[in-house]
Amino acid sequence: MTANATQPAGTMLARVLDDVLATPAHRAAGLRLVRAQDGECEIHYEVNEFTANMHGKLHGGFVCLMHDVADFIALSSLLPAEKHAVTADTQTSILRPANRGDTIIVHARVDRAGRTLAFMRCESFSRSPDGTEKLIATGALTKAIVAA
Repeated sequence: MTANATQPAGTMLARVLDDVLATPAHRAAGLRLVRAQDGECEIHYEVNEFTANMHGKLHGGFVCLMHDVADFIALSSLLPAEKHAVTADTQTSILRPANRGDTIIVHARVDRAGRTLAFMRCESFSRSPDGTEKLIATGALTKAIVAA
């Protein structure tokens, strides 16, 4: 499932990664972790029968969900195992649709992780079957850092 599955044993990511990847909605979307380290993350998922709306386009709710997941994983690569992060604020802008059959690539990064709050941003790109990539969404997320 992951290209970079080895995580330092003392990180929050090492503690939560298997559960994140096993979440039913994430599995239905075909979520794949490509990279997670040093406050950055790349995930891929598919526009399929579970993530598409009735018009065959990626449902906007899945874009928001996967932005949250990618930002969570990026932050988890920085936090110690005794910490956890919960969403405090999220903002996503959908710029254009993605079609059934496209692969969605999400890049997330932590801009700042303080003692109690962390600020992240991400971008989603669609990759069509012919290999064309387009920016489809941008987002910003704030997470509260709490005890696990």
